[in-house]
Parts: sequence; structure tokens; C-alpha cells
Amino acid sequence: MWEFHTRLKAIREDSDRTQLEVAEALNITRTALTNYESGYREPNISLLVKIADYFDVSLDYLLCRTNLRISFSKACSQKFKNK
Repeated sequence: MWEFHTRLKAIREDSDRTQLEVAEALNITRTALTNYESGYREPNISLLVKIADYFDVSLDYLLCRTNLRISFSKACSQKFKNK
């Protein structure tokens, strides 16, 4: 079963970004990101939102509540396009 730390590492690797690139974009240390990816620590809610925005995924996807990768903003814009 997927957990946050495995999902985080997977989406980073799928996007072909290094830990350093992501850490700098999120304004955290590479060590902090390593700890999140290995499951030693968990980010606070504001950082979770930054991570979801950075990778353009929903919080539900990031937290393994769904396997649908679409972000909230994309889901909303598609909903309004279909009306």
C-alpha cells in the first residue's frame, strides 16, 4: 500500500527532478526532503500544499487517498469547461 513518503519520492522521480531541485523550489533543505521521502518526518500542511502545487497534483493524490493524479485547479477548470 502506498504511503505519503513513497508517493512523494515516486512523483519526484517521475518528473525527473533531483532532491536538490525540489528542495530548492520548496525552500527547504535537501536533508528535509530526504527525511520526508524516507518516512522519517512528515511535512506540515502548508508544505504539503506547496508540494501538491509544485507537482500539480491534488492533496488527495499526494496523501494516497486517490490514484487520480489530477490537481484541484485542473479538476475545477475542466468542470467549468464542460458546463
